[in-house]
Amino acid sequence: MLREFPRALTILLMPLFLIYFSIFAFVKKQYPISKLLAAGAILTLWCSPHAAPVNCGAARALLNFPIAIGTMKLLDVLIRRDNLPEYTAGPRPSDWIFALILLTELRYESFTPNYVRLPKHIKPFSEPIQLCIHAAAFAVLQALPQVPPVLAYEILLSLYIIFTSMQLLFRYKNSPPLFAPLYLIDSFAGFWAETWHNCFTAPCMTLAYTPIYQLVLASRLPKPVARVAGVLATFSFMAIFHMWTLAPLLSQEGVKRIGLFFVVNGVVTVVEVAVWGKKRHWVRAALSWIGELVIASWVVMAVPFTEGLMNLDWRGICRPREYM
Repeated sequence: MLREFPRALTILLMPLFLIYFSIFAFVKKQYPISKLLAAGAILTLWCSPHAAPVNCGAARALLNFPIAIGTMKLLDVLIRRDNLPEYTAGPRPSDWIFALILLTELRYESFTPNYVRLPKHIKPFSEPIQLCIHAAAFAVLQALPQVPPVLAYEILLSLYIIFTSMQLLFRYKNSPPLFAPLYLIDSFAGFWAETWHNCFTAPCMTLAYTPIYQLVLASRLPKPVARVAGVLATFSFMAIFHMWTLAPLLSQEGVKRIGLFFVVNGVVTVVEVAVWGKKRHWVRAALSWIGELVIASWVVMAVPFTEGLMNLDWRGICRPREYM
């Protein structure tokens, strides 16, 4: 990993620059040049694993994320074209800075409308304090027997801790929180729409929800059906994203279960909203915690290094996928 990962990461700098200059040309309304650079960026992104092969499964999975995220971000910006959100963080900066902001803001924080969603029923809170609370909860779980339900919660908390730590390092001074407190989850819909991070909401809307929604409407089906189809398309899109990015780290069964995790969550969320609507109730909250625990535990049981986690043995994480 130490030998191959830095080289592969360096190779990704080429498509990163191409993505930036594609967005810069887009801002300048040089659309043919922007499309040409975008094609080159996507080509070099997806060829980078062949230019710098990595045998470590964990490193390959990490490198898959910028490939997928870079592709989604570029397509999201280009598809919007005449429908970009308005820059509202102050006077519009110069074009080269504006292009950099478009590239780096996954939630379009400096724009209106944006994809920052905070629950209205939750009072303002301190992200650093919440990070400490969730880290403490993770430490407590580490002291328990590492059975699938405990591992499921640990994975949830570890993602919260990693993403929130990165948010605190790189955010703007006035950036809204990335997560709401996980212990306040009261429904499947609330978990995905209000509590969990929404970094990928923008590409999900442009690449999955909106096309399917419009396609169903064009078929003269009712709007509620179109909304359900759009939601299921969004969860399926995220299923494909996570299946591909995590494939080097998981067995085939693990990859399949990761995909089913998102698809099942989409179906359950749609059913839950159909039954409960926007009503909040302790029964709904209890069912969502139990249901998510069952689904996540089923996924964790297929992770190839689960046994290594239980025994505090991480040697299997860097095995090449062909040996799994």
